[in-house]
Amino acid sequence: MSIFPENAYNAYNAYNAYNAYNAYNAYNAYNAYGAPSNNNGLLSGAFLTTHDGITGAQLDPVGPIRPGAANDVRNLPRLAAGVRAAIYQAELGPTVDVTFEADGDKPQAVLWRRAEEKGRRRAFVYDRMVEMTAPTVEQFQTQMALVSGYAQIRPDRSAEIMTQVSAPLPFYTTIGFIDPARTPYTIELLHAALGFATAVTQRMKYALAVKRPVLFSPQIQPMIATPTHGSLPSGHATEAFLMARLIWKLLAGSGLPQYTENEYWGEMLMRLAARIATNRTVAGVHFPVDSVAGAILGCTLADHVFSQCCGGEWCAASFEGANFDAQHDFDWHQIYSVKGDQMKSSARSGLGTWMQSRPQKADPGFDVPPVLSWLWTKAQGEWRDISLDVE
Repeated sequence: MSIFPENAYNAYNAYNAYNAYNAYNAYNAYNAYGAPSNNNGLLSGAFLTTHDGITGAQLDPVGPIRPGAANDVRNLPRLAAGVRAAIYQAELGPTVDVTFEADGDKPQAVLWRRAEEKGRRRAFVYDRMVEMTAPTVEQFQTQMALVSGYAQIRPDRSAEIMTQVSAPLPFYTTIGFIDPARTPYTIELLHAALGFATAVTQRMKYALAVKRPVLFSPQIQPMIATPTHGSLPSGHATEAFLMARLIWKLLAGSGLPQYTENEYWGEMLMRLAARIATNRTVAGVHFPVDSVAGAILGCTLADHVFSQCCGGEWCAASFEGANFDAQHDFDWHQIYSVKGDQMKSSARSGLGTWMQSRPQKADPGFDVPPVLSWLWTKAQGEWRDISLDVE
């Protein structure tokens, strides 16, 4: 039985579109927000006979038609949600690039942030935003003990694991009041970020080509199908922390005292993201270190999406897998601090520094894309209070 009411525009069917196998068909899910389709045979036939019955032989003049407002955000509310989704992706997609670099036996995936170079026609500069190097095979072999140990709690987590195969946005509705009728633009924002992150994550997975636990031992026997793409970074961890941080930014930016005067909601959002990430290890399809890399990527991408929507600083981060202690489990507190909404500056083990982050100044002359600014403003407005003492 679904936890969501029927006839709520079927919007939550959209969440199923973002699983690993059909992520690029996701835009079709946005049609769930619109009116019932008129493209059926009976209605088309009725339109045809109605036309024949009420129109004349010639078109009557209707007067001058004014041209539309070109490239204007005032058009956006009149577009289907699926059309808006494609426009968001057209804005977000070109803001990054992924390259592959190799230093001996240490392959590295690099996510670059694009900025326009002022003073020249359509010239761009790129800054390193995320550098990611995978652990060694020996480190993954060490982590197999953790993967095997987590299998013992599969019966307790099975309902969570099975319902989180698709992007687990519905779980965040248990912490923030997210509903298609109440927060439609928040849902659009999160879907736009998820679609953007899916492409980035898959490209980095492809570059690093980390093998899954099922290839390390026949005794792992995952409880769900193992995806064919690489293991690190974890896509679910990336998505979970991306959503958690974006929602926290919306809450903290609302001005409501329950969000601004403490970090309780932010803490709960991060706990949920960590549990979703860990469930993939419980299921037997990920190593804990995959979640470490995914959390770093997800938190960094959330900062990038926010800066594209609102301007301001962004964050650069790096993950050096060879320095991560393979005997350690995933702990999000080593990566991110809810207080101040900041990534930790560094994290170390006895092998050396395995994570670093550094805030970056706003790009000189950066112009926030009006489409993304419009989307954030609409989403942010959904979290402002409606109360008798608030005008």
